[in-house]
Amino acid sequence: MSSSAVFPPLASSTTSLAPSAKDLLHWKLLFSSQSPVSHDFSSSLAHHPTKNFTAHFTKSQFDAGALEWSFSLVGYSIGRRPFYEALLSVIKRTWKLKGELSLLTLDDGFFLLKFSSPEDYDMAWSGGPWFFFGKPFMVAGLHS
Repeated sequence: MSSSAVFPPLASSTTSLAPSAKDLLHWKLLFSSQSPVSHDFSSSLAHHPTKNFTAHFTKSQFDAGALEWSFSLVGYSIGRRPFYEALLSVIKRTWKLKGELSLLTLDDGFFLLKFSSPEDYDMAWSGGPWFFFGKPFMVAGLHS
């Protein structure tokens, strides 16, 4: 089978893959205040509450949550935010964990690290300083 039957033909030097000025203008207008296009979809791009909300918990709910998250830390990488998979991989290689680790991505470059093992939690919390990808990785406890 010839390679031309497997792969589509390459664009010739006269064919441009770049968007036209007309296409760019359309996208620019889409997000401008003068756009004739409806902005109804924009509310799905981000959610910003219009007022503050307070969550109320009973003592038993609070105690259950405190137990559930007792071996958790908040982490932050100084500099550019690392990709989730890469960070999880380097953490597991560096820390040689005995138990499981759940890594959750939070807003503004923060991560939530939830350990299943108290020994792993103690090592991450009291060890360090930690450097991942040549950048400092800060950890903080969720409770005092």
